[in-house]
Amino acid sequence: MKLLVNVCGHKLCETCVETLFTRPSAACPECNTALRRNDFRIQQFEDLIVEKEVDIRKRILKIYNKLEDDFQTASDPLRAYNDYLEEVESIIWNLANGQDVEETKKQIDKYKKDNESLIRKNNFKLGREEAMITSQIEEDERLAEQRRVEALLLEKQEKNDKKKENEQFLDRLTRGELPLEDIVAEHASKLQKKSLLFSGRSTQGSSLQKETVAPLPSTEGSKFVYVAPQVENNGPTAPDMEVLASRGYLRHIRSATRAEKAGGFSSELACGRAIQEAFAGLYLGIET
Repeated sequence: MKLLVNVCGHKLCETCVETLFTRPSAACPECNTALRRNDFRIQQFEDLIVEKEVDIRKRILKIYNKLEDDFQTASDPLRAYNDYLEEVESIIWNLANGQDVEETKKQIDKYKKDNESLIRKNNFKLGREEAMITSQIEEDERLAEQRRVEALLLEKQEKNDKKKENEQFLDRLTRGELPLEDIVAEHASKLQKKSLLFSGRSTQGSSLQKETVAPLPSTEGSKFVYVAPQVENNGPTAPDMEVLASRGYLRHIRSATRAEKAGGFSSELACGRAIQEAFAGLYLGIET
């Protein structure tokens, strides 16, 4: 069963799409959003939120396609470029999460109108670069397939040569033209030469697939020994993060969401940092 998704992010199977969208456009059965049949595409990600964001990102980056070189005239080019990237991410987040959608769409339309020529120019440049990359990938795949076919032919040739040598060996043994020891020694010598010849061809073929890389310079010295840093916070020692939950420190701490946990954040981390900041410097005001 093929699952298809549209701009609203809800999925339908291919049969349902064919049944419901007999006309060029219709409404989504779940959110009643007006959809077009041609905009349905095969679902790529299990999470529909990710699917929706990826689709929005593709559409936005075709419009907001400025390059770092386009900011060279600014007083601080790097800062201007980073601010531009942050603005693009804010637009994508708003559309993906349904925040200020109408205002964001007006902002996009205004930007598209003000930068029409630059957008067209950068899209042409990016399309040409993408075509070059695609062509290079296809050429690499063609060469890899050619090397694979050549290796198979060499292997097949070696098997045929061995089979022919064995047949000739048995035939000479049957006729008895020479002593048995001489026939066996001559046969073994031929097999050894064939094996060396084939291994040389294989080595030559495999060397074409490898890039010549200069060896890394070796330096002699003592091995690195890790020493844990000793931090003096001038205050009581904060409890370990592993015991914060059992000691009740997390009762008044907001639980981390799934998205925050995916980014590496946890309630123990926030609570532990707050305790460390609270304990730091408490001994400085105590007179000895």
